[in-house]
This record gives sequence, structure tokens and C-alpha cells, in this order.
Amino acid sequence: MIILSRQQDSVFATVDDAEPVEVRLADARPVSARESEISILDLKSKDEIGWLNSIEDPALDDALREVARDALAMRYQINPIEAVDDSFVSHGHRHLKVKTNRGDRFFNLKEPGKNVTVLDGGDRLVIRDSMGNRYEIDSMAALDSESRASLEKVMW
Repeated sequence: MIILSRQQDSVFATVDDAEPVEVRLADARPVSARESEISILDLKSKDEIGWLNSIEDPALDDALREVARDALAMRYQINPIEAVDDSFVSHGHRHLKVKTNRGDRFFNLKEPGKNVTVLDGGDRLVIRDSMGNRYEIDSMAALDSESRASLEKVMW
């Protein structure tokens, strides 16, 4: 049995009544299948001390599930893109100015073939910028036509 707890900004796990250890939760598939296949890693030794098949694992009650969700959200922050205001290509670098729920962002996209993951039959995109930040377009169809046009200028 796994018990997760939070102390300030740290997450601790107690496995089978052992002493609590500080842990990090790692999503095995953070882009394509979030909150499934979650490894619980001892922060000091880096050893895996537990595994959850899903955030909905019956071993977690609602409070523990919330601790796990918060830990994963902090580790895998993905900024949802609500609109694409502008895009252009300059000397082979693709630049995007977007609106997210955290405000306006301007970023550089290198090698879309490597840094854009297409999911759900092409309607959902996860974009990794040149600094390693991730952005998500939940539905291409839901974007306004100007945003889709700006995105298509630099993506393909």
C-alpha cells in the first residue's frame, strides 16, 4: 500500500508501513497518456519504490489522488494555447506569439518534426519550444481561423 503526503513543496511516500521518503512522481507518458503509468521514485537514491497504473488507481483515495495530481502538474507544466496571435519564419527559426491561460507568450520552435507531437488524429498538438517548455493545443478545430492560419505558416 502506498500513502502519499505533502510537506510544504515536497511529496513523501510511505510504502507498506516503512519510513516515509521524499519522492518524485514521474509520468511514463507525459504527452500521450498523462496520469497513467506513474513511477514513484525515491528522490535520494533515484530508485523506483512504487508504481501506479493510473491516477485513478484504487490504492489512492481522493486526498492522495490530489497530492499525486499536484505533484505531476508541477513537474509537467503544459501551457494550453488559446489563440495564435502571430507567427513567422526568420533564417530557419519559427517564432510564435500565442495566448495561454497564463498570459501571452513568445517562443521559438526548432524542428517541428521532432518538437511537435500530433495526437487524437491530428486535432491535438503538444509543442516543445527551444527552451524545453511545453504548450498544448487541445483542439485545432476549436481554434479561430486566423490562429489556424498563423500556426500552419510555421508548422509544416
